[in-house]
Amino acid sequence: MAPLSPHKNIKKCRKKNQHHWFKHVPKELVTEILARVASLSVTDLINAKTSCKEFFEAASEDYVFEHVNITSFPVIPWWINHGASSFLERCKKSENPEALFRQGMIDYFSTLKHDSGLKFLKKAASKGHVEATYVYGIILVCYGGKHQNKGVKLLSDLKRSKSSFIITECRRKVQKIVRMMWVKNYIVGIGQTEEKEKFLKKRKSCNCCNTKALCSLAGDQTRNYSRWKSDEDFEDDHFSCDSCLWDLEAMKFCKMLRTGSYR
Repeated sequence: MAPLSPHKNIKKCRKKNQHHWFKHVPKELVTEILARVASLSVTDLINAKTSCKEFFEAASEDYVFEHVNITSFPVIPWWINHGASSFLERCKKSENPEALFRQGMIDYFSTLKHDSGLKFLKKAASKGHVEATYVYGIILVCYGGKHQNKGVKLLSDLKRSKSSFIITECRRKVQKIVRMMWVKNYIVGIGQTEEKEKFLKKRKSCNCCNTKALCSLAGDQTRNYSRWKSDEDFEDDHFSCDSCLWDLEAMKFCKMLRTGSYR
């Protein structure tokens, strides 16, 4: 048998040294590395997984599946192979926020498993998933009573902690998912004409909102603060109280469920 060329010897030596080096790296660190890779690209995760034994073993940890980016997979998995389906199921069991959010949307709005849907959405929201926080908060606002107060706080905290356009971005992403689903749950009782009239009457008589408008008007006599004319200025409405603001958003959300559009 002919001896290996110097070039092949060097490549073999390097590969051997790389494997030898990873044997001395703590498994927790390797898992953390793979989780960060997975959060950016599932393709990069697969490539890393096949590169060495240590990565292959670490890639099987729940922590990696919890952080993997699954945005390249379809939200409604009608036409995916068994391998991809098993992968997504593992992500859900590992409490991947995006996987929990998607399952929550399907359960609550399509398959009418309300309790299960709320559970998944709440769990995803608790893990910091923005769209899940938005949808879960809107549902609570629609429920009214003590649930409404919790939903208002959740949504207000979300808007304050993120960019000023976070609600617009949430609308866009949620609307895209809804258009892929067979929606059966429209959160009945919200979004009808009589409900809109009831809402307009409520916010016109809201002491908190009127106080804000009057205070602003006192500071600038040249501006018109009659904010009751339009429902389309969500991002620029600085004079509505949180309760009225999110009531309006809940109405728009329920309209979107029926028509596919927030407008």
